[in-house]
Amino acid sequence: MRMRWAMAATALLLVWGHVSPALAQKKPPKPPPAPKVNGGNKGGAKNPKNDPVKELQRFQKMSPEQREKELAKLPPQRRARVERQMENFDRMTPEQRERALNRLQTMQRLTPERRQAVTEELQYLRSLPPNFRRARLYGSEFEKQYSPEEQKVIRDTFPGMKPFPGQEK
Repeated sequence: MRMRWAMAATALLLVWGHVSPALAQKKPPKPPPAPKVNGGNKGGAKNPKNDPVKELQRFQKMSPEQREKELAKLPPQRRARVERQMENFDRMTPEQRERALNRLQTMQRLTPERRQAVTEELQYLRSLPPNFRRARLYGSEFEKQYSPEEQKVIRDTFPGMKPFPGQEK
């Protein structure tokens, strides 16, 4: 009788040993699909009004009078958002502006699902105390969940956050 229990326990451990690691592994996120070249570019980058980066750059080049005239054409909520973004952008240094535009361009290249995942991660990270945020930004789980491009966008949002000593790669 003891022999049967020992064999059953050994068989069970062997089965769990083979199944468990496979279940514990997560697939890395799929890389974003290549952009479509001709046609099928819904909300595409060709129309500056559908491309936040081009729209922001277009507004930056306008005189205050031209900017006011263009803003008057927008619905109230959209206008308020654009004005807020322009004020924030105007307060940035040239280096900060460049980083912000690069982050925005990268976000635009992501699929809607990945863009949402990155946005949710940013919101979550903003809610964390700095040490927890820093640990999350450079942890192995973070690196498994996000592509290198997504990691860069997220980490660049917190420019002062450097890895803990020994966490550098």
